[in-house]
Amino acid sequence: MAKDIGYFISIKDGEHGDTEAFIKKALEHEMIFKWAYILHDNDTYNQHDMDARPYGLAYNWADGFPGQEKYASKEEYIAEKMAEPPFIGDKRDAFWRIVCFVDKKCYDAEIEKIFGIDHSPLPDFLRDRQQITSRLKYLTREDDWSLRQERNKYPAGDVKANFDFQEYIANTGEKTRWEKFCDAMRPAPLKPRRRSW
Repeated sequence: MAKDIGYFISIKDGEHGDTEAFIKKALEHEMIFKWAYILHDNDTYNQHDMDARPYGLAYNWADGFPGQEKYASKEEYIAEKMAEPPFIGDKRDAFWRIVCFVDKKCYDAEIEKIFGIDHSPLPDFLRDRQQITSRLKYLTREDDWSLRQERNKYPAGDVKANFDFQEYIANTGEKTRWEKFCDAMRPAPLKPRRRSW
């Protein structure tokens, strides 16, 4: 049985004119044989987004940007930007999310060419059934990350696919012995040491 491999692609709505028509045309490529996609257009900013914003702004500060000299400190810059939109409840940009199964000869550059991607976010290579399943769950926001971030859920009926993606998810079993072994060999995160005095 051939190993499932694929890609996860995000495309901003309107980036290619009629974006859905563009995606349908791209999915006709001979190296793509199964696919599922959805438009995430009901997302709003939530508390998780607001909590993460200062970290992104701190990266901007560290990288430097035109006009940075007008701020006396990083804290002043972050405080000013946090007072500007977006705020909790504001609508997020709409994105098309695509999961496609590809021929093993298909590489990143080929997928980028097929979908006209020359900027971030770049396609995410999915190397096994568990990764594909996780991204398929992300289409309806049933994956662990989306649940932790309290993202808006989408009905399965909104997903357009040329296969039964829900059956694929249901039939993805536990990790293989090799995958469990690889997980066990990854270094554990360091725990802070407790002082004994």
